[in-house]
Amino acid sequence: MSAIQILLFKQPGKLHRKDEVIEIEANQLIVTSEDVTATAISRDCWLNVYCYPGELHGLYNEISELIDTKQEFKHFRADEVKSIPVYNNLIKVFEQLISNREMLMKFVFIYCLSMDKSYFSNLFKYFLTYNDEVLRYIETNFMKPWPVNRFAEDLKVDARKLNFIFYKNYGVSAKKWLLDKRLSFARQQLLGTDKKVIDIAYESGFSNSSHFTDAFKKRYSCCPTTLRSSVN
Repeated sequence: MSAIQILLFKQPGKLHRKDEVIEIEANQLIVTSEDVTATAISRDCWLNVYCYPGELHGLYNEISELIDTKQEFKHFRADEVKSIPVYNNLIKVFEQLISNREMLMKFVFIYCLSMDKSYFSNLFKYFLTYNDEVLRYIETNFMKPWPVNRFAEDLKVDARKLNFIFYKNYGVSAKKWLLDKRLSFARQQLLGTDKKVIDIAYESGFSNSSHFTDAFKKRYSCCPTTLRSSVN
């Protein structure tokens, strides 16, 4: 399982895995692999998103207090299809968060951990064992104003391999991940501190303030100063 697929069935449907067909009841949250497909009477009957190992790696730091670190996972094997019941009010939250991937992933896994702490604690640890050193290094040092090649040199891998690791773990290139991570961090700083915009740009890993402003505007449809003034 290189990526986790999360499906929310609002109405009854079916999962198709190779030659197997699995009936799914309404109001079910399904955690399965990326190669499983879903069908139902209408496409509106279910929602689905993909979660890559690297996203779990980043999410772990935010919800680590909910994860059972004492649970033994040496012989853990992920279920082909893990089903968890959900209520209508949770379905509405899922639908509202579908456009905010980061918040959606956090919500889904907090809920999953509350429903089956043992299984999902092991699932987290299972995925965290892969490329742990590389991912931990990048997540710790993304604020350094380095290009992808510089990170690759520091990790003693070539840029092509580093990109492969990112595609496998995050579904995007290393360059795209770094840009998104830096912009997200900068946005948090703009909303939560009184630091100057130019200082935030440099602290977020941008070596050029103009590039930061252009990238921020493209990502959030407003310039940094406009975002800050909207909450003051």
